[in-house]
Amino acid sequence: FVHVRMKELFEITTEYPDSLPAVRELTVALDRTGRLWYQSLANEWKNALMARLLHPGAETTQIIEVYINTIKVLREMDPSGELLQVVTQPVRDYLKGRSDTIRCIITSLTDEENGGELYEELRRQDAKPLEEAQLDEEDDEEPPTFDWEPPPSILKRRGVITGQVGRVTSSSRRAGDILAMLVSIYGSKDLFVNEYRIMLADKLLGNLEYNTDKEVHNLELLKLRFGEVSMRQCEIMIKDLDDSKRIHTNIHSTLESNPRENGTPVVDAAIVSHIFWPALQKEEMKYHPSIKSKLDEFSIEYAKLKNPRRLVWMKQLGSVELEVEAYEKDTDGNLVSHTKEVSCSPAHATLLAHFEDKSEWTSEELSIKTEMPEDMVRKRMGFWVNQRVVESNRSGEGMIYSLISVSEADVNDQSFQHDDEDQEQAVSQVTHAEAMQVYESYVFGMLSNLGQLPLERIHSMLKTFVAGSDHKYDKTPQQLAVFLQQLCKEEKLECSPDGLYTILKKRS
Repeated sequence: FVHVRMKELFEITTEYPDSLPAVRELTVALDRTGRLWYQSLANEWKNALMARLLHPGAETTQIIEVYINTIKVLREMDPSGELLQVVTQPVRDYLKGRSDTIRCIITSLTDEENGGELYEELRRQDAKPLEEAQLDEEDDEEPPTFDWEPPPSILKRRGVITGQVGRVTSSSRRAGDILAMLVSIYGSKDLFVNEYRIMLADKLLGNLEYNTDKEVHNLELLKLRFGEVSMRQCEIMIKDLDDSKRIHTNIHSTLESNPRENGTPVVDAAIVSHIFWPALQKEEMKYHPSIKSKLDEFSIEYAKLKNPRRLVWMKQLGSVELEVEAYEKDTDGNLVSHTKEVSCSPAHATLLAHFEDKSEWTSEELSIKTEMPEDMVRKRMGFWVNQRVVESNRSGEGMIYSLISVSEADVNDQSFQHDDEDQEQAVSQVTHAEAMQVYESYVFGMLSNLGQLPLERIHSMLKTFVAGSDHKYDKTPQQLAVFLQQLCKEEKLECSPDGLYTILKKRS
């Protein structure tokens, strides 16, 4: 029976909890056979997971789901958690090597529609903070007594032969805490907190209604698991959006009180404390005067309300709602003009606003006016060509753009032009090279002031001092050692035989 079921372990895992009766039958059979099959079971299970799950064709979310099911199945079979560590180690190593694992886990924790098991895991009533869930086996909550016994072995747990009843210790609790096991893949919760911070920034900056109820609810649950101190920056980010709503209401009421001078207020702003937010996209760009005047109007009222503070606009970020005239075919195939609402970025709106000044522009002229690179102008103008608001014609190496009229729209059926900026993320992704350059400057600063330092001291100081910067330090001591050795090869540092690093002094 055991031999037959060993060939079906992957199906048993993926079909859990429907396969729960088969899991219990296998548990009883293993208890009756003693230690005979455990090693074979572990090897067969590992091989099945590696062959059928750990390959590029499997999505990360699927691998995480099977990993969670494996934890639940093995929790039924082996409360001590020993078999779980052996069977799931290849899965843990493979997930650690995938770049999107952390994002998938955080998305599942906070996504009500597609979160599944992890969404429910975060909302468990008996869930404990990760620090408590990851205690060592000796650190049981119960006070020590003379009756203390080690956790039951996989061969001496409760079974039909021994009849022993083992206490549920911290090791078995740890085996049952799914979130704690996922976090332990990386050995640190900081990576997960930083990923959530980036995702939260995108959500908040895309929240045009200033509605933060869902984010507040998720944050409170995450604080219970990850700790309040870890989530403090996220708390400030949500508070920034709530404050922005109040400021926006005050400024709009002031502008509406004098409509003759100011007109109808059209600017809404998310005002952020940039120190606590991830690095946001920065791009040099010059607004069209009609857009800049509205932003200046808002800035002046903000300066009055929050003196001496001033607004610095992140020109690439935001959303603009426009009414544009476009030409499309009706049911009879005739081209007709109609007005439609379009949502676009400030860069797209600035480019189109220039067509109010004159109806034809070259890509070079628009580049000079907006201070954008010409290739970026062409990409963004492709959006308005696709909307059938402007038409494009090649002129030498450049492009000529003009507003479409009915006759031109009928003759020139514009083909689709790709605009790869429809889905822009607010948070800029810090490159590996940029982060390493920042770490290098910190290392040189430490060694200049303190002289010789061992690897462990450099690691702890980087975790302390780089925590507040955009390039957060999230490396392991092993990764830091590789980085420092690379600096030694580049003859920037030197390492003594006893493992102390110093700045290499160039010989003249």
